[in-house]
Amino acid sequence: MQEVERFAALPRITSDCRAYSAGGHLYVCRACGAVQKLPDTAWLEEITGIYADYQAYYQAGGDEQIVFDRGTGKPRRRSDVLVEQLAASKLLPDTGRALDVGCGNGATLTALSAAMPDWGLNGFELGDSTLPRLQKIPRFQQLYTGELGAVDASFDLVSMVHALEHFPTPHQTLRELQPAVGSGSLFIEVCNVEENPFDILVADHLMHFSPDTLALLLRRAGFATQLVSTEWVAKEISLLAQADTSGQGDAQLTRADYAAQTYGRISAYVDWLHGLHTAAHALAVSGQTFGVFGTSIAATWLGAQLADQVSFYVDEDSSRIGREHLGRPIVSPADVPRDAVVYLALSPRIATDIAKRLAGMPFRFAMPPALLA
Repeated sequence: MQEVERFAALPRITSDCRAYSAGGHLYVCRACGAVQKLPDTAWLEEITGIYADYQAYYQAGGDEQIVFDRGTGKPRRRSDVLVEQLAASKLLPDTGRALDVGCGNGATLTALSAAMPDWGLNGFELGDSTLPRLQKIPRFQQLYTGELGAVDASFDLVSMVHALEHFPTPHQTLRELQPAVGSGSLFIEVCNVEENPFDILVADHLMHFSPDTLALLLRRAGFATQLVSTEWVAKEISLLAQADTSGQGDAQLTRADYAAQTYGRISAYVDWLHGLHTAAHALAVSGQTFGVFGTSIAATWLGAQLADQVSFYVDEDSSRIGREHLGRPIVSPADVPRDAVVYLALSPRIATDIAKRLAGMPFRFAMPPALLA
């Protein structure tokens, strides 16, 4: 493992969008190019504390965040987009049973219930605090809790939507899921570190996947990829797999060139994140009315550092508009004060797309620095 320099100086963020201290460590595997933390005692203690008071989507009162459908350009719930794409793949049967691992409040199960009316639905979580909410989902059958070994049945679909990156032993986790997957399909949705520099800041994510390293992990765990896409949801990877019957799944691969390239990219991310904070801070203290676009990972990470210098947050999610974030109001783009500056704390490509889509507003977007990675 090669540690990424200067990462430890960066403040971090939790996956439920709460500011977290600097001091983490990030590595790139010299053999395969995987980007990850180490599941050592210090990291395990950190995630124990994070999950003790975990509040998914608190900015919207527990409602799942929206994404912009790349097909229509319209805002939709992420799970609705994913399930629609799964159904369109024609790789799943018309009827069956599904298990959502890391089901939380039931966002994925709710989307499955609406789009697949002939499926029975089940969930897995560490505890049963969300069971009353899950039981309101049509055709919900059972919540498995505790260890994955508690799952004593097989399913036509096992889904892990933003769950795999949280497990301290992802290879072992996938192996443990093999009986549950059986002859069915395994669906995984994770962040794409090749498109999202902010992903490396998430303190409770062990792994930061690229399409390549995710497919490699699945192969080593005994699964064969059916499809992999980075087009379903921006900055994310969607992968569908089945059990690999070729007997070659556990092959070891050494890819020094890919690992070196990845280390260069991640190092550039770290430098860019330091530079982004410096640039945003200079604008925030310039005397202009200053806001930050978004209320999720990137915006929260930056806003927590700028603190009182931020006057408001801008969001297009109707379930968040009108609430507060970090003690500041969340407003729609139409309600941004005239002549204010709104900082786009996003990768340059995404920031450019947003600035074009919302061109003509009576305020100014401030773009992030160029990213050479």
